[in-house]
Amino acid sequence: MKRKWIAFLLVALAVSLISGCSRRRAQEDYTDVENGKLVFYYLNPEENGLVRQEKRVDLDVDPEKAVLQVLEELAMVDKDSGFKYTAVLDKQVRHQGVSIDEEEVCSINFGSGYSQMDPNREILVRAAIVKTISQLKGISYVTFYINDDPLTNEDGTPVGRMNANTFVLDNDRNEVYNYTENVSLYVSNMEGDGLVEVSVDLEARDNRSLEEAVLEALKLTYGKNTKSPIPQDLVFNRIHVIQNVCYVDLGEEIRQSVRGVEEEIKIYSMVNTLTSLSRITSVQFTVNGELVPTMNDVSGFDSPMTYDYSYVVESGD
Repeated sequence: MKRKWIAFLLVALAVSLISGCSRRRAQEDYTDVENGKLVFYYLNPEENGLVRQEKRVDLDVDPEKAVLQVLEELAMVDKDSGFKYTAVLDKQVRHQGVSIDEEEVCSINFGSGYSQMDPNREILVRAAIVKTISQLKGISYVTFYINDDPLTNEDGTPVGRMNANTFVLDNDRNEVYNYTENVSLYVSNMEGDGLVEVSVDLEARDNRSLEEAVLEALKLTYGKNTKSPIPQDLVFNRIHVIQNVCYVDLGEEIRQSVRGVEEEIKIYSMVNTLTSLSRITSVQFTVNGELVPTMNDVSGFDSPMTYDYSYVVESGD
């Protein structure tokens, strides 16, 4: 959806007064992309992932104004271009100001509408903005504020500084996985009241992340003393890793009970398995995009969950 930002009118006026030489200087100063092109990250039409669009841009020599130009581009969709993507910013998500400090930290202040976004969309919007702006020279990190207050995680801790490496998205279309890693899976014992650790080699390939691979692997059995702890038809809608938190959006199948497996074992099989990966410290679940306070007998399902050793038993116990 197109938006006419008041701030952008000032930027556009400034740009119109800059000579062609100055525009070339701006591109050299603030972009790493060859021939003055910048890769913009937008939401895909389904709004469950990101798509990349390379555009030629004439950036202002003032870095803060250059950021405003980028934000304006992220609020617009060129319908005549044939590209299929969704604008990152809309009427709900309005920025109120941009500043860049001497440590090359770009701070963007949003209005209260930002905090009203669906959690899964917010993650993608945040990733799109940071991954796009991080390409500008003179910017090492990006921070978000809501009405001058730092953006926080679900547990109330500040999100803090972000850069392109902060976000690892399972459906970034330019990210192709092709490697094998030895991982620990936590599957149910035969009694269904404990988790057994098994070590397996899993391959991440064909745009399937390692996080998705380990979750799908929990549907299998490993030896005569274990069984799968999760529903066989469980769908993993989206999986994102941001600042060591793995965001997993589950399908409605998670509400199903697994015969002979306690509810805590079903949930913590996923939590312990994911947090055993080196870059994940906690897991945040949603169900079809919604936070669910209690999942059957498990409370606190809407809060970040961490590894719990108390559920782990020896194989055969």
